[in-house]
Amino acid sequence: MGEFGDSLGKQTVRDLWNTPLLRYLHKSYNIRFRYMGLPGVDLLDVKLWKDMIDEVIAFEIRADPNRHDRQGRRSIIQLRRNLQLLGVRSQTYFGPMEEVVILREDYEGTEYKQDNFITLYNLDFCDEIGSKIDTRYAGRQVWRFEAIRQILADQRECYRRFGGSGLFLILLTIRDQMKTDQLSSFLADNPYHDTQRYVEICGDLKPLPQAPYVKGTHTWAMKAFLHDIIRKYLINPNFSAIFFPIVKYTGKTPSSPMLHCMILCRFDNIQKPSPLYLPQNYLTTTASIRALDTHALVWEPEPGEPPATSILPNSEQWFKVLESVFLEEVVQLKVTKTGL
Repeated sequence: MGEFGDSLGKQTVRDLWNTPLLRYLHKSYNIRFRYMGLPGVDLLDVKLWKDMIDEVIAFEIRADPNRHDRQGRRSIIQLRRNLQLLGVRSQTYFGPMEEVVILREDYEGTEYKQDNFITLYNLDFCDEIGSKIDTRYAGRQVWRFEAIRQILADQRECYRRFGGSGLFLILLTIRDQMKTDQLSSFLADNPYHDTQRYVEICGDLKPLPQAPYVKGTHTWAMKAFLHDIIRKYLINPNFSAIFFPIVKYTGKTPSSPMLHCMILCRFDNIQKPSPLYLPQNYLTTTASIRALDTHALVWEPEPGEPPATSILPNSEQWFKVLESVFLEEVVQLKVTKTGL
């Protein structure tokens, strides 16, 4: 994982931001999690949430080849061994998640398919969201964007076939960095009206620089881009969503500024005119958070966001404000207690 492996800031996000919401959903709605993502060989997320997890669908990239391991398989072998020792039902794929999901096959020739509704995605890209990755096929590259789109399409098909509560949580981690011209182009490419207004406000307060990259300095622009593009992906087939505050943290080195997004989604009736996105006016009403290396969360607003308050960030309490509105159309969720 290099500079993007586990860090004190990432531990803070996992312990103080993700876990309270997961435990609340588990206790209040009896949701059991089917986890899909990149837990890493040490399985830190899975170990912490093991009592709430029924199954793990994990991906592991190739390790650096050496004379003892020319195929770079030692990490995937260790991951499989650790999952077995942990006693968690699992499926594992050898290769980058983006490539395997899009090309439908891993490096070992194992076919990728989603057999059941996923209730917890951990999409830990740890790199620029606007970048491409090389595949094992000569000359073929895939966008990380494509993976998110494909994941949502697979989820839609599983819901159509199997049903369930329709609730699922996306944890999305990316590097707080992008080419300036690419970011500017995305923000100018037919954004939603509220995104355009937010960009205008922030552009006046802290305009994008002339430098080739923005790196940890203009989170407002990354937030606007992510919120806009994810809404466009969710609108078909009518996923409603709660967007939690963006959490900023530092990776294993000072040169790795990271962003963590948490999005709680549910399926709406396909005939509903438009999905529900909460909170309203998210970009201007929701302040960003900083996860400190001292195992604490603090408000750290970006330009155009409301000022910090004396109430410390808490994902469970933040969700409860929106809970009744968001879940009012989930039929008998607490009664039927179906989470898969």
